[in-house]
Amino acid sequence: MHGTERVALLLRLFQTLPGMQLRCIVVAAGLALLGVGAARAQDAPWAQYRGLSALEIPYANGSISATRLPEIWLTLHGSPPRRFGMDTGSTGIVVSAAHYAPGPGDVADGPGRLVYNSSGRILNGERYTTDVVIQRDGDVPLATARVQVLRVTHITCLERARDCRPQRNPDGVAFMGVGFDRDAAQGTEAGAARNPFTSLVSLASRAPLSSVRPGYVLTRTAVHLGMTAELTRDFAFMKLSPSALSRPGAPEWNAAPMAVSVDGVEGNGTILMDTGINYMFLSPPAGTPLVPGTRAPMGTKIAVYLPDRRTPQPAFYAFTVGERSNPSQPEKVEVVGDRGVFVNTGRLFLEGFDYLYDAAGGYVGFGWNRRLGATSGGVTPGLSAAPVSARPE
Repeated sequence: MHGTERVALLLRLFQTLPGMQLRCIVVAAGLALLGVGAARAQDAPWAQYRGLSALEIPYANGSISATRLPEIWLTLHGSPPRRFGMDTGSTGIVVSAAHYAPGPGDVADGPGRLVYNSSGRILNGERYTTDVVIQRDGDVPLATARVQVLRVTHITCLERARDCRPQRNPDGVAFMGVGFDRDAAQGTEAGAARNPFTSLVSLASRAPLSSVRPGYVLTRTAVHLGMTAELTRDFAFMKLSPSALSRPGAPEWNAAPMAVSVDGVEGNGTILMDTGINYMFLSPPAGTPLVPGTRAPMGTKIAVYLPDRRTPQPAFYAFTVGERSNPSQPEKVEVVGDRGVFVNTGRLFLEGFDYLYDAAGGYVGFGWNRRLGATSGGVTPGLSAAPVSARPE
């Protein structure tokens, strides 16, 4: 019985009972019933995706691994279908000038750039708003997005870049950022639609656009555009806080909260699930011996709790640096000195988890894929929320 049906039934009972005491009993019972309904909705956030569909796109280059950045086929004006690296640690498409020629209906938006903090590369060029076809493979189109892309003309480097070489007219640039809350980190201005996975304008099947919710579910083998109840039934959901950059009809969300323990020293901060790198960035809590600019030494015990430390624990994962028996362990842990506590997981996180980003509703979700042992991680399905106590700079 739905909540409205319960209310109607209670009103009818209320009108027929002779005494005030009995009427109060009925009202109290009704409130309890409605409370049960609310609790069930709280415990089953996946139910909001009933009746929706998702478009499955296997990675063009196989399962995610330490040596394999996931790739997706895209088509831009003036070029045949091409594989683009899929990165949740950035937002926006960057492409070599040779692989995108502005066409009819495209809009020139002026000069722009995108900073990759992990490597120290700065991609510079001209921005255009254009249609991008997202494909299942090299032949089959699935959907079209309209987004702003950066047509790259030259690459420069940050002062202390880790992996960068200045270059004019670079060939082979084909990267697609599908993350959120990345404008400040990338040196870009908020406002333009840049994420192709959350900016669809049509489906190749001609199904209603409303049948695919803006967002995605990532696994180690594929991305699913949109969410369904079946895909997300066993996920731990976390509600994100709205960003000050949100606009009517275009919500933006702050980074997901988390707590991290480093050899037993804990702190609360934010997390970034980043498919673009195979290692972890860690800005540790105060009180650890870790030194910014170095790597966490072998034997360091790290545990990440989402959205914070609590019982039951919605989601967590743990590893010991250097213990290779855990496939979700990053290749290395780079210690950084951000103002707040921060973890960039790297893509090996997906060895143990599926990952959801609901751009319309403002959720992230984590599903345990059961490929790892129980001591390495797990989830408790349901919905939780925690305030963001710190944000990375």
